[in-house]
Amino acid sequence: MNIINYKDGTKLNIDKKETYRYLGYHFGGEVPLDAELEKMVDELTKKVAEAATPRCAYEVYDLKVTDGACVLSQSGTLLTINSARLAAHIKGCRQAILFAATIGPGVDMLIRRYNGRSTIKPAILQAAGASAIEAFADDVTERIKDNFINNTFKMRFSPGYGDFSLEHQNDFFRLLGLEKNLGMSLNSALLMSPSKSITAVIGVI
Repeated sequence: MNIINYKDGTKLNIDKKETYRYLGYHFGGEVPLDAELEKMVDELTKKVAEAATPRCAYEVYDLKVTDGACVLSQSGTLLTINSARLAAHIKGCRQAILFAATIGPGVDMLIRRYNGRSTIKPAILQAAGASAIEAFADDVTERIKDNFINNTFKMRFSPGYGDFSLEHQNDFFRLLGLEKNLGMSLNSALLMSPSKSITAVIGVI
């Protein structure tokens, strides 16, 4: 098992444009940004970065792709994912990485602290948190790539997208030990806690 921990999120390259996109802003010159809003986004993004405790777990598996299915193995079959969309996405790959990342419970606590006290600040914190987990996932994906010289990675593909069933969240938790290794939990609706967490398959050519 491979684990990557950051002390906090202050070194993450949190994309402010992504934060605005999560807030519903679409750039093209039509919607000027309010200076007060920009100041608030900057301040709350800093709070998110300071509250974050980014952690990642991943494991590499041999991969066989058939029509509509992906079989991941280490010394025998471990997991079969029946998903035509995933199979098409990672067709031609020889390995697959099961990947999970979270920015920790501190950001959820920060959002709850502002709930009821403001209407806009919790929304900004949610958006900044979403940008932060994506920034962390991008960062550690680049770090993982350093271990695969002369290989090409396919983009992350997550449960819940297309026909890649959310039921496979249980497989990520089982195989990556996410409760023990990252302090994550999964409820009966297959929603993860901390909320700013992701799981994904990464194909390696």
